[in-house]
Amino acid sequence: MGYAEKRSGYYLARFKWGDKLITVKDVNGRVIHFSTKRAATTAANIAETRAREQTWRDPSAGRMTFGAWANEWYERQDLAPSTMQNYKHHLEEHLLPAFEQTALADIFGAEVNEWERAELRAGYSVSSVQTWRTTLSTILGDAVAEGVIPANPAVRGRGRGKRAGRSRKRGPEKVTTDALGALLIAERAALLTGRDDEFVMVLADFWTGLRWGELVGLETRFVRSESIRVEFQLWEDDTGAFHPLPPKDDSYRDIDLPPWLSRLISSHIARTNPAPCPCHGRRYVFSAQRSAHPRRSAFSDWIFDPATTGWFPSRGKRLPPRPVSIAAEPWPGAVLRGRGNADRATACWTPIARGLTPHGLRHCHKTLMAELRTPEILSHERLGHELGGIGGRYSHVSPAMVDDLMRGLTDRWNDALDARLALGSTSPVGALDRLLGEHRARGQTDRVRVPEPRLAHARLRSRRPATPPSGRVIGTANDLETI
Repeated sequence: MGYAEKRSGYYLARFKWGDKLITVKDVNGRVIHFSTKRAATTAANIAETRAREQTWRDPSAGRMTFGAWANEWYERQDLAPSTMQNYKHHLEEHLLPAFEQTALADIFGAEVNEWERAELRAGYSVSSVQTWRTTLSTILGDAVAEGVIPANPAVRGRGRGKRAGRSRKRGPEKVTTDALGALLIAERAALLTGRDDEFVMVLADFWTGLRWGELVGLETRFVRSESIRVEFQLWEDDTGAFHPLPPKDDSYRDIDLPPWLSRLISSHIARTNPAPCPCHGRRYVFSAQRSAHPRRSAFSDWIFDPATTGWFPSRGKRLPPRPVSIAAEPWPGAVLRGRGNADRATACWTPIARGLTPHGLRHCHKTLMAELRTPEILSHERLGHELGGIGGRYSHVSPAMVDDLMRGLTDRWNDALDARLALGSTSPVGALDRLLGEHRARGQTDRVRVPEPRLAHARLRSRRPATPPSGRVIGTANDLETI
């Protein structure tokens, strides 16, 4: 039961809570001085009742700064390493610069909305800013759950804000390419590195829809004659170290391969004979030129982007973006290296799919399956997603579905090789040159017509009866004769 404690000229409202003696304070955390004993006793009883009803909170708790609470909150999390790293980036790069020294009780919805608008004005994408606001809402939501603040100011009320319909969620157009585009990009990637590994790597990504971590984390032991098994992904942390982790959302799965892709990957493994990596002791299908594992940023900046656009990125302020220097022959061009390569260049590459990213190849694979009318249950399973609703509950992948998809992928692959042969019958990339030669030989064999044996015929003779039926008119109009 609450009571009033007399002080010099005022009263304090106090009550016992557990093993602590609580003094009633205002929203700013300052002790309230009551002028009368009755007012202090009433306030103490109300505070004690709210505490018993679990609606009371210590007003001084809200004076904790967001920075102090965020650090305490982060230390308590036990999530996947990639999630922890993402939260760290959100906090250090966007949330702490804006709210670190602000008391939790002083963060209001208006301040959160203004911060969001400032991030958008700074050029960040809508989806990124929404992700950071969700992180802020999660942190403040836990503060509400623990009684630190009464409400979550980062929660966006329904029906609030500018009415923009679906356009608010509309992002930039996603760039994709077709089978021929992927083949040409893979060929350029191999020319940029001077080896066939990137050719196989880009094609494997396009024709399977693997995530980046699943692609670089594919081990040789999980490559089978007709499929590959997704058991791990390689995740790179901020220090550059790689960690084998379960695939995203535990999406363990088998991805069926058309025969030609299975042969391409198997021959790549036989040619490179991957050694165990020094960090994990595992044999991975794809490795980098100068390190055990390809790094996403380096692969994108210096291999994939130049292959899709024909341009190298800038190197800070010293070196602006520049075109890939190539010699025109042999087609599609030999990459020139060394000092003065721009002066020696006789041609440049035109863009194939400007804006396409390595992750965009996953979108390409989904688009390709949609063009082939692949059932959604198979499409989702292949990409490592779960099909929700009644379709996911009652639909199941059948061998006939897989066979149809494999035939469709093979037809698109053959069409791409036909189109590439029309551009040039050979390639400076060894793996592609062999594929073109084999495809050309198969095509010539298919087009050769074996002549059918000529049969000896007897002399032709009339099969009409010698005597026409009675009443039949024969002859010409001048000599009609009725039989």
